[in-house]
Amino acid sequence: MTNTQSGSNSTWGAFTPVMPAFIRLIAGVIVLVIIEAVVLGFPGISQNITGSTISIANIAVFMIGLVVALIVFKFGTQLSKAVSDAYKNYQTWVPLLAYIFQIIAIVILYSVSNGIASQYFTSAPWAYPLIFLLIALLPTLRVVVNLVHAIEGPSATKHSTNN
Repeated sequence: MTNTQSGSNSTWGAFTPVMPAFIRLIAGVIVLVIIEAVVLGFPGISQNITGSTISIANIAVFMIGLVVALIVFKFGTQLSKAVSDAYKNYQTWVPLLAYIFQIIAIVILYSVSNGIASQYFTSAPWAYPLIFLLIALLPTLRVVVNLVHAIEGPSATKHSTNN
């Protein structure tokens, strides 16, 4: 009876604990990419809004891309927590996995907001990428500090307090 039960749960083998979060992440992104492809195929969507250089397509790409970035951030974080819960040996590296998903979400947000924001940064084109670089700096610093503390372990803090 135990073999049958474990056999039915071992479809994905060792990856069984993380598959629900992974499937939510992939399914959400795929659905939204398909929606974006359909919306961008609508006739007249590439026409500019009256009195502006922004098109309806730019706004649609931004809105859908914003949702994709939120899905990648939310479900990527859930996936890294599932990895942390399922694989105790890799808990040191879980912040790096969460960081990767955070950076992917920032890159998605950067690319989808480019069509709308670029017209506002014509006099200082370096400012737009700099804003996203500064945004990406925060999770980068946090993950570096967390990884250094996790790799050094408690013995490094004891050693530094004894000096």
